[in-house]
Amino acid sequence: MPTEKKEEEMPPVRVGVSTVLMNDKGEFLVGKRIGSHGANTWQFPGGHIDHGESIAECAVREMKEETDLDVEFKGIFAITNDVFVEEKKHYITLFSLCALKDPNAVPVLMEPHKCEGWFWKSWEDVMRIYDAAASGASAERLFLPIENLVKQTRNIHDLLPSKEQVHFRWLYFPDAAQVAELEA
Repeated sequence: MPTEKKEEEMPPVRVGVSTVLMNDKGEFLVGKRIGSHGANTWQFPGGHIDHGESIAECAVREMKEETDLDVEFKGIFAITNDVFVEEKKHYITLFSLCALKDPNAVPVLMEPHKCEGWFWKSWEDVMRIYDAAASGASAERLFLPIENLVKQTRNIHDLLPSKEQVHFRWLYFPDAAQVAELEA
């Protein structure tokens, strides 16, 4: 009887939250990853959802852990499907928008073993990094979830609500307390 070659076992798909923070100049907080998958790429703060944690709790926690900033979760505005082929990792990334509780707060590098530093960049700066990497003109790259977000729309502002706009495009995910109320 011939033996069948088993496919290499792949790890489960994980869920990550990418926390998007914009300052009053319309710039986005980004950092350069080190020491992990996607090393040397530009990322938004974020990470894995912990067991039992809501998306909002994850976004707020990750921002605090990585930047020491206190933020308010506003909502989810995009989702990407991110397969890191070489690393054999697969993530569903939820892009959340948060707002600073203190507009004068300054990001602090809390995890220097994971990130080189935090910087404010315009969306045009982010697009320049993407375009230069795509054309081969630069080795500088965006983290795969952000690359996949750019493939959905080249203008992030098309996904974000204006101050006057009703948030009808946003996805709503209840937290644990809201689920408990619904079940009661």
